[in-house]
Amino acid sequence: MPTQTRWGAVAALLIAGVIAALQLGKASIALPFVQRDLMLTLTVASWVVGAYGVLGAAAGLPAGVMSSLFTARNALLAGLAVAGFGSLAGAAANSGALLIATRVIEGCGFLVASLAIPRLLRAVTAPNNLDTVLPLFAAYLPTGSVIMMLAGPQLLPFGWQALWIVNGAAVLLCLVMVACLKIEEPAVADNPARSLLPNIRTVLGAPGPLLLALAFGTYTFQYMALAGLLPTLLVERLGVSITAAGAISAITVIANAIGNMSAGVLLRIGVPMWAIAAGAFTFVGLAGFGIFSDALPVAAIAALATVNLALTGCIPGSIYATAPKFAPTSALLAIVLGLINQTTNVGNLMGPFVTALVVDTFGWNRAPLIFAGVGIAGVIWALLLRRALRRAAATSP
Repeated sequence: MPTQTRWGAVAALLIAGVIAALQLGKASIALPFVQRDLMLTLTVASWVVGAYGVLGAAAGLPAGVMSSLFTARNALLAGLAVAGFGSLAGAAANSGALLIATRVIEGCGFLVASLAIPRLLRAVTAPNNLDTVLPLFAAYLPTGSVIMMLAGPQLLPFGWQALWIVNGAAVLLCLVMVACLKIEEPAVADNPARSLLPNIRTVLGAPGPLLLALAFGTYTFQYMALAGLLPTLLVERLGVSITAAGAISAITVIANAIGNMSAGVLLRIGVPMWAIAAGAFTFVGLAGFGIFSDALPVAAIAALATVNLALTGCIPGSIYATAPKFAPTSALLAIVLGLINQTTNVGNLMGPFVTALVVDTFGWNRAPLIFAGVGIAGVIWALLLRRALRRAAATSP
């Protein structure tokens, strides 16, 4: 690891993460235009949005395993190239099936890139700065979402294809920027496949990586449940206008991004990762009873939801900062990140589905029970992580 942090390279890699994340959010912004232009049913159109999540839920760990066979730099360049050309190809799609196929191609590139960037950040960051840099990377998804919320509508008057073309060009420009970076990282072994099974056993046989993945999946479950259903809650139950509901939702996403970046500050002042997660999950379990209450005013519910997503936003940042403690080599880190990515996307898919199912069956009054369960599970993962981190610290050289 370097003795001094290369802040220029760090900035370039963080920008690459945000640009990659733009590809995730563009489909949600453009969905009504895509549906109308290609004459898609809502079910088919939903796959344009959900392709990334399904891909990550199915292939997160396998992608991490495959990425461990290559240097992080080569993996990132390949991922950006696939995502960029996939976006450009999507602009030429004239059917829902073709557009979904290009979204899967994009998703493969995005998945590989998102696994490679943290490995490269470790290669250009001094050890004493990792607790600051890796939490900054954790904010790439909400940051990309906010940028797309603001910039996407400006391009849509030119057609949804313009959004795909501009995003594809941005990814390819980012590819050129990353290609110009000189990053020294450990060389891949002459026969990396020989160490593949031992590396997989090392990751899956230790409690630390699995607990990080479970904590991240539990976080994304509640994040997507709340962020995804908050506009519906505000409009249908509380009578808020669609415009106001959208503004409140945007504020919660921004708060979440700030929470992601704040994790580094907490870690630097000595707050342990497990305590950050335990505190945030405890708030989730309690805040749900207020957020889904029909007795509180809209302002109070909006404030609770914003604080909830801000506090829980500290969880991804702290997890990214902690992952290298369980993965001393770049190859091991790729597998750990793949495992985390898989559970993250499972949480993304299951959160809105389970919450909507409970609300449809039992009503909004039962929704707090879901968040209470999330809080309890999250605290359990945090306390178990405390023990795993102590063991990892005791066995590290």
